[in-house]
Amino acid sequence: TWTKKTCSSEGCTNVVIQGGVCVKHGAKKFRYECSADGCTNNAVKGGVCIRHGAKVKYKKCISEGCTNKVVEGGVCKRHG
Repeated sequence: TWTKKTCSSEGCTNVVIQGGVCVKHGAKKFRYECSADGCTNNAVKGGVCIRHGAKVKYKKCISEGCTNKVVEGGVCKRHG
């Protein structure tokens, strides 16, 4: 069976993230920060977060006159 590796730091039982160590012992999570000055939010699109101009397009419900976000099968929660 497959088991998750544990951190190589002495006495640590956390799961390995990168390079044989956990986040607590120096592994970096691969997330990009917003490129705007002083902003520490995660970048969503184009190197910036939503607050600094990233536009995220969502599909809209196919029911006539409905502007809700699609959940499954082309329709929103109300029409699904």
